[in-house]
Amino acid sequence: MLILKCGISPGYVLDDMPLYIAQLLLDNLYMVDQGAMERMRMMCWASVAPHSKKQLKPTDMFKFSWEEREKAESAASISKERMAALQQQAQEIRKKLIQDNG
Repeated sequence: MLILKCGISPGYVLDDMPLYIAQLLLDNLYMVDQGAMERMRMMCWASVAPHSKKQLKPTDMFKFSWEEREKAESAASISKERMAALQQQAQEIRKKLIQDNG
């Protein structure tokens, strides 16, 4: 898959590529075909929507795995209180670094 879909040289994949890079590439392999799949869904929607009695959205046609992943990631977003605490901590570290480098 890495050789055919990603266009990575076979010598690098088989001999030199670290496993963590291969894992990252395989985890995100869907991105190679994402644009084509989105276009296919839009074309299906455009051909079906005028003939449907219901008001359809393109996402009603079919869902993709990356949309579920994005939904799960947005649900796990950081709270405003945690964000404020992290910003405060970053400001304190910045002040300390400025004082040290003076």
